[in-house]
Amino acid sequence: MAVADDFKSLAEDMANAYKDRVGRIKDIKRETKQIIKTLHDENVAIKDEAHRLIKEANKEDKARAAETAKFLGECKEEDKARAAETAKFLGECKEEDKARAAETAKFLGECKEEDKARAADTQKLIKQFTAESKDRANEVSKLVQGFKAEDKERAAAVADLLADYKKEREAVAGAWKDLLSTMATTRKEKPSPIALAEEKAVVEAEVKVPAKRKGKKRIKRRS
Repeated sequence: MAVADDFKSLAEDMANAYKDRVGRIKDIKRETKQIIKTLHDENVAIKDEAHRLIKEANKEDKARAAETAKFLGECKEEDKARAAETAKFLGECKEEDKARAAETAKFLGECKEEDKARAADTQKLIKQFTAESKDRANEVSKLVQGFKAEDKERAAAVADLLADYKKEREAVAGAWKDLLSTMATTRKEKPSPIALAEEKAVVEAEVKVPAKRKGKKRIKRRS
């Protein structure tokens, strides 16, 4: 009986397990269907949203295309206006260049005439400077001759002064010698070596008269 009960209990467990498995499989199938349905609905919603966005994008693209076409048309008109203004400006510049070229040619011609006049004035000034240089050279030569004569006179005057000074020195030396001799005789002694040396130096001191200074030759400047 125990074995029969065990088999019976085992059969019931197996039947219950089978039922549970079948129920679980049904639940899985139901959940799977629900998930598939949900995914399908989401896909449909996404597709609808995508179609809506595409339509809006197409509308916006058309609007942008229209705006772009309008902008390009305006740019084209502006380019035409700028081209016309540029052509007008270039024409004016061309006319101004012609006027400047004429003025420049006229100015160069005037400069050429002024250069000729300046060249003539320069030649005239050169001649005047040459003549003045000759006159100045003559004046300088006269001044040099005058300086030479004055130098000779000064040299003679200095020679006379030195001669007078020499005579005075000789007279002073003689007087000094006489004084020393008188003092020596009075003291009845020979003059000291220092006194004799001083006497000799005074007597032998001579002032040489400088020779006539030769005037330096000055180089005449070429005119």
